[in-house]
Amino acid sequence: MRLRKTRASSSARGFLGSLARDTRGNVLAIVAAAILPMTAFVGAGLDLSRAYLVRTRLQQACDAGVLAGRRTMGAGGSLTTPVTDQVTSYVNFNFPQRSLDTTAFPVTPTLTSATDTINLTLSTTMNTAIMRLFGTATIPVSVTCSARDDYANIDIVLVLDTTGSMACAPSRTAATCSTYANNESGYTLPVNGKNVSYVGEERSGTTNVSRMQGLRDALKSLQAQMAIIEDQFAAASSSSRKRIRWAIVPFSQMTNPGFSTGAAGTTLYSRNPSWFNSSGSYRYSRCNAYSSSCAYAPATTSHDADWISKTWDGCVEERATSNLITATSSYQIPGNIPANAYDLKFDETPTSTERRWTMADPNATGVAQYACPKPMRELGAMTGSDFNNYFAFNNGFVANGGTYLDIGMLWAARFLSRTGLWGTENPEFYNGFPVKRYVILMTDGEMDTGNLGYGAYAQEYFWRRITNNGDRDTSDDNHSKRLLMTCAAIKNMEAQIYAISFGNGSTLSADLEACSSGAGYGYRAADSAALNKAFQDIGENIGSLRLSK
Repeated sequence: MRLRKTRASSSARGFLGSLARDTRGNVLAIVAAAILPMTAFVGAGLDLSRAYLVRTRLQQACDAGVLAGRRTMGAGGSLTTPVTDQVTSYVNFNFPQRSLDTTAFPVTPTLTSATDTINLTLSTTMNTAIMRLFGTATIPVSVTCSARDDYANIDIVLVLDTTGSMACAPSRTAATCSTYANNESGYTLPVNGKNVSYVGEERSGTTNVSRMQGLRDALKSLQAQMAIIEDQFAAASSSSRKRIRWAIVPFSQMTNPGFSTGAAGTTLYSRNPSWFNSSGSYRYSRCNAYSSSCAYAPATTSHDADWISKTWDGCVEERATSNLITATSSYQIPGNIPANAYDLKFDETPTSTERRWTMADPNATGVAQYACPKPMRELGAMTGSDFNNYFAFNNGFVANGGTYLDIGMLWAARFLSRTGLWGTENPEFYNGFPVKRYVILMTDGEMDTGNLGYGAYAQEYFWRRITNNGDRDTSDDNHSKRLLMTCAAIKNMEAQIYAISFGNGSTLSADLEACSSGAGYGYRAADSAALNKAFQDIGENIGSLRLSK
């Protein structure tokens, strides 16, 4: 049977079709449908941003708390109530409880005894502003932090320039300083029964404004920083107590190992007289002044016990070496040096003439310039008064002589070698904690050996132990090569080297920069205030606390 369309059904279909084709008002419907997810999306971004801010502030409070606690704990190794209270105080100061719409949280530090590390976890929840409308009322926020005593035992070797220019004010240029030093040289000072020659330190009225005085003040600041750490170390039991030791190497054109004192206060010569040659060839008998036509006819001078006890000042000529080590040579310490370069063989025992140091005798060289620095100090603990008294002018810490940068670092390497003459004094661990080693090289000039003066390698113009022609510039270049070889060897001993250039227009030379342990280990100090700041920065780097994570 065939159905017929009625007017009513046709009208209904027409209305529905027309409605389906009509797009007016769709935007409103879409917006109405999207408003909830859009609100959720924007709200989530807002609340997550707030949570990120909370986490950042909480992390800062955590770091501040553990650092303060670790500093309070010192070297005692115990998480006492005062330590915990200090951690809590710093956390609550930097992030007050319930701030930024968070809930209260406990502050409960813990201790990792093996590394003396304070650990802390802070956990809270932040109330949401928008996301609570969608069922998320809070967001958890948690941070962790640790602070450890990162300096362990500390050995510091100070390699200090005490050349004649150190008597000048830091403001002087090289030229004006040279003029001043030449006019103020020739003074003598009685120290321990011996006369010490020096250049008078510059003054402004009654105030000592010399570089030497600036160095004394800077060293005093460094010692004061280390003394704070020593006080913390002293709080630990004797079986777990860490230590700070110093070695001091004043240098000019020579060094003074003969009267160098060890931890027991005895001199190196008194402990090991067989390490020194008491006789030597100091000048050519047919030389007249500095004539280039000198005949190679060395004269030998012998010294008896009376001369050694009454006249010798402790300075030495270096052990035998090779002049094949030039600025362009590829030699490196220890495995690639000439066989007869005994001076660069740090571990070589002085068992023969060429392996020993020869007692310096300036009276046997004629009229050559001579300067003997203050005796060295080998690694050992020093009280604050002993440390500062060592650098006093009246105790012989004075300025004089030329600049042999390599000779100072050479002795630093000997003192630090764990397989050499001082090997038994260089343990890798002490009382169960590692020993960290540092060398601080301070100089107010670049290499300036001079080939006519009487230095660590005798009169180089005549003896030619470093060069094959006696040329002054060649000598400086070859000594610079030896400096860099020695610096590399020290760094291979896992010691860090800081290098400081001091004085007007000071520049961190390429040699000093290469000698240092890299970026952040080199300093320029144009005046005494900058030198003081450099030593303070180094002290902070050596002794500061570290965030573990």
